[in-house]
Amino acid sequence: MAARVRKAVPRPPTPPEIKPRALSIRSLDYRRAAPELVNRVRGEFAEMQGFSPTIEQAARLFALPADECRRVLRTLVQEGFLLCTPDGRYRRPE
Repeated sequence: MAARVRKAVPRPPTPPEIKPRALSIRSLDYRRAAPELVNRVRGEFAEMQGFSPTIEQAARLFALPADECRRVLRTLVQEGFLLCTPDGRYRRPE
């Protein structure tokens, strides 16, 4: 009876040790409004006293897609330039 020789089975390489770290996510909507659009819309609100459009109205006026207009207005709210009222209108703080 012949002795069987066992071949060594190569071990898979061990994965590199990667230390977990906290993610920094500022917003789920990662796309930011273009600065030139933000400045243009800021100028329009500054010129029109008492202007308080909804997203849809502002998108039509500024000729922007609704999602892009939403990003621009959200940026202006975060900067403190605009307020969003409970009924969804955007206006300058008094």
